[in-house]
Amino acid sequence: MTKWKYHPGDEDAEHLAKVDKIRRSKDKLKKHNRDETQFELDKDSWAKAGEGWFAARIVEVHKRYAFISPEPVEGDIDTRDVWLATVARRHLQSRRGERNNIVVGDIVLCRPTDDRDVKITTDLPCCVIEHLAPRRSRIARRDPMVMEREHVLASNMDQLLVVGSYANPGVKWGLIDRYLVLAAEQEIPAIIVINKEDLLKGESEEFKKKCEEEIAYFRALGYTVFSLQVENQTFDDPAIRELHGMMDGKTTILSGHSGVGKSSLVNLFRPEIQQEVEENSNINYKGRHTTSYASMIKLGRGGYVIDTPGIRSFVLRERGPIELSYGFVEMRALVNKCKFRECRHIDEPGCAVMDAVAAGTISERRYTSYKGILSGVSGREGRTRDDSRETSGREGGRGEIDDIEIDESDD
Repeated sequence: MTKWKYHPGDEDAEHLAKVDKIRRSKDKLKKHNRDETQFELDKDSWAKAGEGWFAARIVEVHKRYAFISPEPVEGDIDTRDVWLATVARRHLQSRRGERNNIVVGDIVLCRPTDDRDVKITTDLPCCVIEHLAPRRSRIARRDPMVMEREHVLASNMDQLLVVGSYANPGVKWGLIDRYLVLAAEQEIPAIIVINKEDLLKGESEEFKKKCEEEIAYFRALGYTVFSLQVENQTFDDPAIRELHGMMDGKTTILSGHSGVGKSSLVNLFRPEIQQEVEENSNINYKGRHTTSYASMIKLGRGGYVIDTPGIRSFVLRERGPIELSYGFVEMRALVNKCKFRECRHIDEPGCAVMDAVAAGTISERRYTSYKGILSGVSGREGRTRDDSRETSGREGGRGEIDDIEIDESDD
């Protein structure tokens, strides 16, 4: 860096001081970017790791620590074999554009440690996360607390399973649309489950018809849709077996509104950790959290799930019309037929998408959903803070931590 020399009496002294400050700020930013790059490190470079270091999968993330499960050389990950991990202090400021620098599903390189490095009251073995492998897929929304940053829900999944319910809480078709946009963007398959089919008995014929039309429309687009009543079904039910066949051997992220029955669905597949389920499904018509943090769990019947907390606010980052149109599969073939290359499909003349909506070949509701996402105003069915309890609230959980401090070593 150039050292600017000046004397207090120089005419340009104030200007040169500002230039010097700007350059020092840029150098500091470059150093931060280097540190961030060093935290995310390709797995091919892990061969130079220190003795005893090991690869692992993050299975839960809490405010100041995470649970990880070592990745075996052969065979499946045992999500009951957990270590307590903290991120190396030098990497705590990495990935500042995201709420968390690590998420469930991340593949990380860990260094074993003990209470001389990290002050923890726990019977679990401890380690420090030194590096993060690049993510091959991820599901993210705008952080409802700080809209300028992203909240990555999970990573490295093979497919998305979005769950809604017919009632208690009512199905949010627009929320399903937003999840499908993310799945298309990440190039992973998406499956739709609408639960609590038994509650349709108390709904109007108009509502039932609307639900049938929505499900038929999604199926016509190529999506697999299951209509279930999970609380009254077993694994022997043909629909449940068919769904499990699509999940076996894969890592599936379960997402959706609060209280729709995601945890009940997971329990049908004999998870290594039984999920807590709200006994009274009518306790809150808006839905109630029974999962308070994302968790990766091995299924006894095959495959893994990443069970995520129910959400009431799901706003996507800003997307241009071309990128967003790709997430609505019925629009893809029409984009190049619009009169204008940069058509937003809002009010432009000669818009093939608007013509298709007028002709009824594109759903009016889906088109309204597209416009809402494009303008950034959709996705707010209410706002809620994530439950940040520091202990596991489910049967067979991963343990409680009495005290913890972040690793302060720079090694």
